[in-house]
Amino acid sequence: MSKYLININGELFDETNALISVFDRGFLYGDSVYEATRTFNRKAFRLNHHLDRLFSSAKKIELSPTLTREEITTQIEKTILASPFENINLRIVLTRGTNSDLGLDPDLSSENNLIIFTKAIPPNPDWWLSDGVSMIFHTKESSHKGPLPKSGNYQENVKAFKEATKRSAFDAIMVSPEGLVLEGTTSNIWLAKNGLILTPPLSDGVLEGLTRKTIFEMALKSEFRIQEQSLTKIDFLSADECFLTSTTRNIVPVTMIEGQKISNGKPGKLTLELLKSYLDYLNLQN
Repeated sequence: MSKYLININGELFDETNALISVFDRGFLYGDSVYEATRTFNRKAFRLNHHLDRLFSSAKKIELSPTLTREEITTQIEKTILASPFENINLRIVLTRGTNSDLGLDPDLSSENNLIIFTKAIPPNPDWWLSDGVSMIFHTKESSHKGPLPKSGNYQENVKAFKEATKRSAFDAIMVSPEGLVLEGTTSNIWLAKNGLILTPPLSDGVLEGLTRKTIFEMALKSEFRIQEQSLTKIDFLSADECFLTSTTRNIVPVTMIEGQKISNGKPGKLTLELLKSYLDYLNLQN
C-alpha cells in the first residue's frame, strides 16, 4: 500500500507518480502558502478555519487565488474520501503557479497549483506523555510583528530544526532578535506558572495555530486560566510546566529546555489535565 495519496490540481497520485513542473513558483522561490491539519474519522479538523488562514496567508504575500474556496474544499473532500485511512495528516499547498520562464515577476505564472498531501497519522508515542520532550532556543535572524503567514519560505525554521536535531533535541523554540519567545518551528509554545497558562501574543510575531485557537475557546467553558503575554527565555526556564501545541500532535509536554529540567523534569499535572480536556472537547466538536 502506498504511504501517500496526493491530489495535484484535481488528479490523484501515489508518491511515486506525483510530479509537478520545475518551473512551479513554489519550487523556484517558495512562492506558496500552505495549511496542515488532520482528520478525525474522515472529518478535517477545523477546515473552515484552516481555509480562512490559507486565504489570509495568500493575501499577506499578495498571492491572488485563481481557485475559489469551494473548489479547494471540493478537492480536499475528494482526497479525504479516496484515502484508505480514516485518520490522516492533511497538507494543503497553494502555489502562485507555473512560470513560463525563469524570473521573479509573478506575471510569468499562470493559474495556481493546488497540491493536497495525505498520509496516515499515527498515535503520539507514549513517551511524550510519560517523559516529555526536550527543546532548545533558536534566535531568529529577522523580526516580524503581527500574525505570520504560512508560506513556503520556511528556511529559518528548517535551520532551527536542524540545529535541534544536531543537539539531540525534539525541536527548537524560536526567539525574536529582541529576546521574546515566539513559537516552535511547527507549533505554538506555552508555559504554566502558579496555575496560570501563558502563551506569546500574536502581536509578537506568532502564527495563530488552530489548536492554540481551540484551547482559548475551550478555556471560556472551563476552569483553566489562560492568557497571552510576552515571554522570555527566563520565563520558560523558571516555569512550573511547559508544553507545545499543534494540530497534528495535539498537546505535547516539554520537560527540558537547553539541557535544563523544567521543574522536576516530568510532564506537569496541568498540562495533562489540559490535554484530556482538549481531547474531550474535540470529541464534542466532531
